[in-house]
Amino acid sequence: MDFIKTSEAYGYETIADAEEKALAAKYEEGRDEGFGIGFEKGRDEGIGIGMERGREEGDLNARREMAKGFRDVGIPVNIIAKQTGFSEEEIRNL
Repeated sequence: MDFIKTSEAYGYETIADAEEKALAAKYEEGRDEGFGIGFEKGRDEGIGIGMERGREEGDLNARREMAKGFRDVGIPVNIIAKQTGFSEEEIRNL
């Protein structure tokens, strides 16, 4: 003989069943909220890192252009190297 819950037999929900469903819904809600917060935080950090890398690359390119301009107007390579932080070889290769 198979036994079934009275609640199943008569089609009603017990307090325990209702609490279990409510707990499951809260769990899903919390999980979804956590994913959303994690996603936003990750996106914001990624944007920040990308902006920082972009600034660094832009600064490097500006220094290269400045060094190239100094070289092109005849400023000695050793002086340009001291002022820009590039090696003399890097300046010659610009």
